Amino acid sequence: IKFKMAEIVGEERYVFKVEWYDQPAALIRHYMLTYYPGDKTIDMFDVKNKRMFLKRTEYPSVEMKDLFLNNKVTIYSRVLKIADYGDVFTRRKFEIEKEKTFAIIKP
Repeated sequence: IKFKMAEIVGEERYVFKVEWYDQPAALIRHYMLTYYPGDKTIDMFDVKNKRMFLKRTEYPSVEMKDLFLNNKVTIYSRVLKIADYGDVFTRRKFEIEKEKTFAIIKP
């Protein structure tokens, strides 16, 4: 399957640092999850081994509303925790959209 969106220069994409707890090995594995909202595709890059873990593929169950810090998304039976933003563009886009509130209540 060829994705027409991949051919567009400057395609919108969001990158997140995600963690997966590998229970048999008792390790937390780190990946970079890239979400392409134009065609709802994802890919994953293994940070430790420096190689592609999941090639770009359609995964419609992951949506923009699911992508925020400390949320957990399930991709092919792996529960991934979104630990951080993967790049400056993603950080700016998502921090603008989320609202921060700080309140002090005095007795």
